[in-house]
Amino acid sequence: MKRLYTHTLIGAFFILLASCSSGKTDSEQTNSNERKGSPTPVMVTTAPATTKTFYHELLCNGTVEAGRMAKITFEAQGIIELIPIANGQMVQKGQLLAQLNNREQQMALERAQTALQRAKVEMKHLMLGYSDTSNLSAQILKTARIKSGLSEAELSVKEQEYKLGKTSIYAPFPGRVVNLKAKLHNPTTSYEYFCQIVDEHSFQVSFSVLESELQMATEGTQLEVYPFSNPNLRAKGKITEVNRMVDENGMVAITAELTQTHKNIIPGMNVRVLVRRAMPNQLVIPVEGLARRQNRDVVFVMHDSLAHWQYVTVGPRNTKEAVITEGLKEGDKAIITGNATIGHEAWVREEE
Repeated sequence: MKRLYTHTLIGAFFILLASCSSGKTDSEQTNSNERKGSPTPVMVTTAPATTKTFYHELLCNGTVEAGRMAKITFEAQGIIELIPIANGQMVQKGQLLAQLNNREQQMALERAQTALQRAKVEMKHLMLGYSDTSNLSAQILKTARIKSGLSEAELSVKEQEYKLGKTSIYAPFPGRVVNLKAKLHNPTTSYEYFCQIVDEHSFQVSFSVLESELQMATEGTQLEVYPFSNPNLRAKGKITEVNRMVDENGMVAITAELTQTHKNIIPGMNVRVLVRRAMPNQLVIPVEGLARRQNRDVVFVMHDSLAHWQYVTVGPRNTKEAVITEGLKEGDKAIITGNATIGHEAWVREEE
């Protein structure tokens, strides 16, 4: 009897202990199950689909050229006596660039001037037979000028003055001196040309586009240019010439004028050309909002707290934006970050 009573107390103790333990565990288990049943939302950012002007972009390689550049040649032969300029120097229109030894040309001019004086004396002798030379016919005067040698002497003076003028070389327009290779006290025959003058207020860019991209490169289309050596340096321009002929490589040559220049952009520089064509009234989203699912373009649109997978038709795109022609409407909140791994009707929350 005593043993039975002892067993009964022990049994009651374990039942009470189990009841207490069971109650605590059930509560914890319930909270755990609630946490497991509520998945953590994916944090995303969104951008609304907006109707705006879209800029279709085409990226090409090009070369800067001088819109106005003169190769200064030697029109007279002789020894170079003076070079008052240097490479890289800015010069004004009419500024002296070089002077040749011109003693021979000066003497030739003096001889021509002396011959002109003799011809004038001879002309006066021929006119002594006429009491009134003011009424002489043009034919008589012309004959007298030829017989006296006056016409030929006047022409000879002009010719020698012209030759003497060619021994001095002047800048044809304002610009910068480049490719100056001639040296003092050397004959002009040692050089193909004296130097070049570049007008740095008139630059152009030459580049080529594929024939399939020709519709992007029409006259008047705006563009931007930036050197390979300095991508942060930008200059604006517009297309001025389209050579409407496809070469053997399927390319079309384009020329653009820079409407905005910079001191660090110089002829011969290799540049990137960004052609921008305006397309008004386009439905646009950031390009980050595009995803690929089942080999189709998809945009995840946020409705309340869910991401809805919507197939879209994508039009032109540039480095920042894409045109959506089908599948979205204006104001749809396109998910642009956090959309790489989510699926249809995923639980999402927008980052604040």
